[in-house]
Amino acid sequence: MEIQRYNNTAILIHWLMAIMIFAMIGLGFYMVGLEKGSDERSWFFALHKSIGLTLALLALIRLVWKLSSIQPALPDYIAPLQRKMATATHHLLYLMMFIQPVSGYISSSFSGYKTKFWGIPLPHWGWKNPELNDLFTGIHEISAFCLILLLLLHIAGVIYHLYKKQTDLFKRMWFG
Repeated sequence: MEIQRYNNTAILIHWLMAIMIFAMIGLGFYMVGLEKGSDERSWFFALHKSIGLTLALLALIRLVWKLSSIQPALPDYIAPLQRKMATATHHLLYLMMFIQPVSGYISSSFSGYKTKFWGIPLPHWGWKNPELNDLFTGIHEISAFCLILLLLLHIAGVIYHLYKKQTDLFKRMWFG
């Protein structure tokens, strides 16, 4: 039986987002350790915001593409519990892909700093409010750790099926 694959658009968006999300995780950990008020920190925060908003747009495109195209069914040999875990993990990953940029943008709106998207100023609808900034920064940080845990679970599932079960599930989301 031939494996049913995702279409090339879905595969391209998946891997582009994967690379960008991992870069954002590393960038996020790096930039918070920089000296507050430094030009370097400001530059990295601006980069982080632009990549994050790009990821939000890609997540939206990905969701629209997912809802408007036929998704390949999981093979019959996947156990019911594994199906439920995969579905729950994917739904939570999508949720985190929206919570992350939204909470970051809202936090930024209450930080007193304006947000630019690749140099283009975005509407600054918030005001300087340390309490709201802290609240949304906390949501952004907690959801980042949730996203990391979900990514680890997702990758563990891939490795499990690739090496332990020796299935061809990986080919569903790979080029070729």
